[in-house]
Amino acid sequence: MGGIGERVQFHLAMRDGVRLSTYVQFPSGNGPWPVVFSRSPYPGMLKIWLERAELWAEYGYIFIFQECRGTGQSEGEWEPFVNERHDGLDTLDWIVKQTWMNGNIATYGASYSGVLQWCLADEPPPEVKTMFISVTGIERYRQNYMNGMFRHDIYTLWAIGNAGKEPILQNKNLYQEALKVKPHIDMDVKLFGEKLPWYREWVSQVEPTEPYWSKGFWSEVRDIPRKVNIPIMMIAGWFDHNLDASIQSYKKLPEQTKERSAFIIGPWIHTEDVAGDLEYPNHDIFGPQQFKAALDWFDHHLKGKKYDGKKGTVQTYIIREGSWNTRKGWLQSTDSISYYLEVTDTSNGELSLQKSEANRNTIFHYNPNDPVPTKGGAALLAYLSGDPDTSPPASVVQRVIGERSDVISFVSDPFSKDTRIAGEIKANLYVSSDAEDTSFTVTIMEVFPNGTSYNIRDGIASLRYRKNDSKPYDYRINEVVNVEIEMWTITWTIKEGSRIRVDVSSSNFPAYHAHPNVSSSWALQKKMKIAKQTIYTGGAYGSKIVIPIVSR
Repeated sequence: MGGIGERVQFHLAMRDGVRLSTYVQFPSGNGPWPVVFSRSPYPGMLKIWLERAELWAEYGYIFIFQECRGTGQSEGEWEPFVNERHDGLDTLDWIVKQTWMNGNIATYGASYSGVLQWCLADEPPPEVKTMFISVTGIERYRQNYMNGMFRHDIYTLWAIGNAGKEPILQNKNLYQEALKVKPHIDMDVKLFGEKLPWYREWVSQVEPTEPYWSKGFWSEVRDIPRKVNIPIMMIAGWFDHNLDASIQSYKKLPEQTKERSAFIIGPWIHTEDVAGDLEYPNHDIFGPQQFKAALDWFDHHLKGKKYDGKKGTVQTYIIREGSWNTRKGWLQSTDSISYYLEVTDTSNGELSLQKSEANRNTIFHYNPNDPVPTKGGAALLAYLSGDPDTSPPASVVQRVIGERSDVISFVSDPFSKDTRIAGEIKANLYVSSDAEDTSFTVTIMEVFPNGTSYNIRDGIASLRYRKNDSKPYDYRINEVVNVEIEMWTITWTIKEGSRIRVDVSSSNFPAYHAHPNVSSSWALQKKMKIAKQTIYTGGAYGSKIVIPIVSR
């Protein structure tokens, strides 16, 4: 490593005259040098960014870091995402004119800083040779909602931390206070004394065709990956809340771009590290926060060094094996296993490889004022707040069967051999409710031979969005309908002697909002009611779980 030179900080004017706080960290020696460029809206992370700038400088790169409009020391008004494309392109236009830049630029960053790259990836200047985008994507509706259910643990927490306003509640846990507000649309006024228009749009526009999602910034950037013609290295985590959006963005890349790109998915959470109650040997082969992968990628594309990695591939970590698999193209299962839910003489049941001919059902009552607490999973972010009352992310030890009467468990026989899951596990549930609308949840687990259960994947759907579709469906009280829930992609090996466990309920809070059991917009509801929920198995219904597998 070559050491570092001086760092300068100044305010760079954008096209409308607003000046953004910008840091330039030089390497030691004489230039010109290649440039790594990042932007972020999080003032609390400035120290980390400047340390990262010094690290890149030691490897012979100029590192440029910019604070987004209205954040940190930058001028202007903070409004998430709206100005990022123009500000990013304006800054790149300035960089390419500098004599200390040698004609080679890469963009770099994770999470919001990854969105900042996607939003200009279709028309960067030719000096931008590649991008390194971690734990993010630009499928914003799918990130905020799953089948009509809003992700509190991610986006309510994020909104509070990035409101740009001073809270009027002092010495309070703002996130926990926010979850109590009914109707939830008033959360901003209760906590900050004024409205956050963008958050109100998030929680009130439940349908993907509504203006916030179908027009403006998110509509414009959603298809940018289809127009990308520079190589990209993408990083995602099996337990990162942006996993699905990352995958959808990758799938949209042109084939010729994929051939020059790389996609790595490890057992990581949003911090690009591991968490939870399982062990993940060999997860760190790409270095802390995958820095080695970024360095090798940039050395190749910006310095012309030989690249020993795997272009044109998807590399995935196989949980419970501790190994990595490399393939050309996206995951393709070779077979599937269908497990049918079967009600037994108890309130819980079994998973069977054969559908019973007998029509049976089981009933539970769902009280939205006493929802099932979230316990692990991927669609989580509040753990980053340090609040001990938030749910830990990733795969964690689950509740014992029968702990709650509003959770119905179904368990399989032991597996006779190791079985590798690869793809999206899907649930088809036949259900009814005495509510005009409600929700149903599914959690898939591996039960170890000692009886301990660990979550693999979970999903949720309201009855209005029960077809895993973008359009809502009507529901008549007590009508038996099929609810389809497609869970996020995973590669995970069920070990010989383990069992599969499926928990069905109606809530997973606060990963998702507690459905009030009424049909109108959830965020506008002050009152909630208890719903009688019925699950139907066997005979004409055959509720089941379909698990994609690959031969070993």
